[in-house]
Parts: sequence; structure tokens; C-alpha cells
Amino acid sequence: MSSGLDTGAGTGTAVLGGGVMKADDYARFLADEYLAGYLPAGGGSVKLVVAGDADVADRFERALRDAAAGVECPVVSVSAESTKIHLIDQVFFALARQIDWDEVAAAVVVAAYDAINFPATEGRLTVAEVALDHDVDARELHRDVRRRLQRSLLHDNTLPRELRRALLRLAQAHLGERDASPAEAQVVRDWLVGEPVALRDLREVLIYGRIGRHNARDLLTSVGGLLLRAGHRGLVLHLDLTRLAEARRPAVPERTGIYYSKMAVLDAYELLRQLIDATDDLVGLLVVAVVPPELVTDENRGLPSYAALQLRVADEVRDRRRANPYASLVRLEVRLEAVR
Repeated sequence: MSSGLDTGAGTGTAVLGGGVMKADDYARFLADEYLAGYLPAGGGSVKLVVAGDADVADRFERALRDAAAGVECPVVSVSAESTKIHLIDQVFFALARQIDWDEVAAAVVVAAYDAINFPATEGRLTVAEVALDHDVDARELHRDVRRRLQRSLLHDNTLPRELRRALLRLAQAHLGERDASPAEAQVVRDWLVGEPVALRDLREVLIYGRIGRHNARDLLTSVGGLLLRAGHRGLVLHLDLTRLAEARRPAVPERTGIYYSKMAVLDAYELLRQLIDATDDLVGLLVVAVVPPELVTDENRGLPSYAALQLRVADEVRDRRRANPYASLVRLEVRLEAVR
């Protein structure tokens, strides 16, 4: 990258002149300081990352995935080019498609068996199999594990009510068809990822509404905590917002994906603002929104056009020679102003 950045004396190898960080170093910092301990302990955060160019953004995403894999923390990526990033329900659906909900439900079932002192062998989760493994009556075991699942899920006020019921159905599907059939489990999976589902079928699994803008934020903010319960170390949601900077659509033959009006851009900023304000609810979730430099300085489509977000991420006091990786807004291999 030919940005003319010089390495500042005394700033360390992770910092470029003007308080700017290198992509690989910042990814390792996030893994060490957030993914290894803060997220597993129930913490959450939102970061706005300014990437110098497309190559820096790509290197940062790859480095973040590699660093997260080292601490066994999953990463899901959502791009504004392929997802309507200004709609919170579409962001949730894009995230949900990258989660193995059956694996999450299986982990909940394993925990339920453990809680009643009948541990299950991996891959043998039906009541009949576990009862056979422990030489106990299947009907008695079924009653106990079903009661435990209902207590651990339906009474968990940290999860939205619809998500509790959805997980209960997926968990019951692992117990055998007596509780939830494969067809019912598929209804739940389709509901989670935004596939068309008849309301009558949803009512059969005790879900009484579709996911929309009115309830998607609560679902999204609870996913990290849910993955913690499933044995993961939280979740990283990587948002690529580069497409928001494109004010003019190219000629029709050259168009790819989604383009955004000024109003849609502002809606996307409002979504980020809501996530920042809901940081206390982001249990086990790190949101990393990557933007190009022009979205930080452009008066028309950039952060200056939406003060509610800009005021939440702007540096009140910033050392122009040393980067602060804990800040809400971090610059990767780009300087947005001259160092005086």
C-alpha cells in the first residue's frame, strides 16, 4: 500500500505514524484482548474500523478469521453488497444462515442430560439411546430431560421469548419424534433464516410471529450469549460497509449486488448506533464494522451526515502519534488528517 505512512518512533511495531495500526496487528489485538477472555466472560463491544483500501480490508478480515480460529471463536461476515445492511432483520437472517442451529440445540440437549446426571455420548442424543446406555427406563428419562429443557430454555429471560421456543423445538427434535418431528424442526430453521413459513405452521411450534424489524435486534444481540452456552467463546460479527460509499450506481451491465440511497445509508448508521447503545446486551458478541476512509470524512454520505453515530465513535481526545486499539474507531493503514 503506497499511503506514504511512516513508522513513528516509540510507537511499537503495531502502530504506523499518526496513530494508525496495521491490519494484522489489530486482528491479533482483538483476539488477545476481546476474543480470548472478554467475550467468553460475557462482554460485548462494537468497533468501527477504517480500512485504508480494499486490500487492507481483505487482509484484516482474513487475519481476524485466523486469529479468531486460534481461540476457537466463530466469525460470521455480512456484506452490504449482498445484504440490505440498513435492515436489522436482513442482517440477522444473514448471520443466522451462517450458524449451525442444530449444533447449538444439540449442545443444549447435552447440557440438559448432564444436569440430570445422565451424560450423553456424542451422536447419541435420543432418549432411547441414552436410556439404553445408562440402563434406565426411557419414559422416566424422557420426563426428566424434557422438564430440564423446558426449565433451562423457557425460563431463561436473557433470550427473547420467540428464540427460547424455537430452541426448545430444535432441542426436542434431538430427543426423538415424540416431542418434535423433523418437519417441525425444519419450520423453526426456516423461520430463523427468513425463509417463507406459513403462520399456521409457526403456530404449531408455538411461534406466533415472523422475524421483522420489530424484534430482530433482540434476536441479534442474544446470539453471542447463546453460542457461549453451546460451548463457543462467543461470536464475531464482521460487517463490510464498503458499498455504502458508492453514491452513484454504475451502468446496468456493470451493477453487482445492492446499492444504497442517502436515506438507506442513514438507516445503516442508525442500526450501528442502536448496536452501540445496546452494548450491555451484547453478551459474548463483538461487532466489527469496516468502512472505507471516505465514509469518515464525506459530509454527504459519511459519518458527519449522521451526528448520532459520529458522536458515539469520534475521539474526544486522541494522541496523533499513538494508536488506541481500545477506541471505538480504529484506523488501519490510513491517516485521515496530517500529523502536526
